[in-house]
Amino acid sequence: MLKPGIYKVKQNATNGQLQAAIESVIPMATKQMASQAKQYKGKNDLETCRNIFVFLKGLNYKADGNEQQVRLPSALMRTRTGDCKSYSVYTSAVLSNLNIPHYLTYTSYNPSDKTPTHVYVTTKDGCIIDAVYGIFNKEKKPSFKINKPMNISYIAGIKSPSRKIGNVNNTSGACGIMATEGALEWASRNGINLTNAQKIAIGAQKVLPAAMIGRAVVRNIIQKNAGGIATSLQAARVAAGSQRPGQPDWDRIRKIELNWLNKGGNPNELYESITEGSTKTPTGKKFYEVLQTLSSGGSVGLGDYIAAAISALFGKKYNPATGAITGTGIMGEPATTTTAVVTSAPWWQAAIKEITIALGTAYINRGGAGTRGAAGEIPTTPTGPITPDTGAGTGEGLRRNLTPILLIGGAAAALYFITKKK
Repeated sequence: MLKPGIYKVKQNATNGQLQAAIESVIPMATKQMASQAKQYKGKNDLETCRNIFVFLKGLNYKADGNEQQVRLPSALMRTRTGDCKSYSVYTSAVLSNLNIPHYLTYTSYNPSDKTPTHVYVTTKDGCIIDAVYGIFNKEKKPSFKINKPMNISYIAGIKSPSRKIGNVNNTSGACGIMATEGALEWASRNGINLTNAQKIAIGAQKVLPAAMIGRAVVRNIIQKNAGGIATSLQAARVAAGSQRPGQPDWDRIRKIELNWLNKGGNPNELYESITEGSTKTPTGKKFYEVLQTLSSGGSVGLGDYIAAAISALFGKKYNPATGAITGTGIMGEPATTTTAVVTSAPWWQAAIKEITIALGTAYINRGGAGTRGAAGEIPTTPTGPITPDTGAGTGEGLRRNLTPILLIGGAAAALYFITKKK
């Protein structure tokens, strides 16, 4: 046993060994959910299944590599991360406690190979719960399928084009794909056909120092749940899970994904940050004010972006007029990290603006409700929460002065942001 509720299966285990390992933990999983399963109970079995699906869609899909792990419900809820094996065990445990008969559905998508590469749950009445595919009560048509009565729950796939299952949402792939999937692979899997010019542009953004730091700042803002932005994104993400292209929440999430991709980012990594941040209490009231202003069509000066971010991330105060950062804040972060936030602000503020506008006022207000103030917040002015930046201080002059720092220290600062433990 690695951590509570996580069990290691033999490295490079065979398909049969994985199934045997899963069978052995099913009774334990069912006992764990004995008192919690009732929270998913709906007016009928179909509504119950939808409740389970919505919960799983809100988690972070991440496939195991060669070292397979079996996660009990306790570990899945604690880490909010798992793959089709974990999802199936959790679903089976809930349904078992609610006395809803069901099967573990093993599937292969390779016409010449019946070896299962994916697993999900199907009730005896035919309701499909596959949060990896991402559409409630739907499945990708498999080449081969086996329905087994509850008692078995797991399988793991191998990274291979023929084993991808694909979907129209943000989490998909037979178990074993997502952990190593790159941004362009994500695009291909989601049916996004990029031209060579677009691929080159995305590749250039991926290694551009300002973009590297900017993406790291955005991810840290989300992981901190500054202004409730992660809560807002998670709510929209869950809502999109039951929709199709052309519907508002699906289109909202796809727009955010594509904007991130075009900025050299990997949507899979963005979702890791959303999952982490959505578990935290929203902090940074000033950042929430920034998000409110943007979502309602207002404009925000660069200095206000920086002040709100410095406060939410580090608990320090930023003076837009002088560029000075003061306060003890969160001890231990190198000065280069606060400098990185300032110097990369023109990049990350654009990304935050795109995300906020895509989410809209309804999601921003819902996610930011109850946001607590951060240690370094500057009191808002009587005339309104945001004062436009006229170009002084954090405008062109300060930006030009700090550009050399960005270019010299960009990669190192970005690396620090990416690897910093939360």
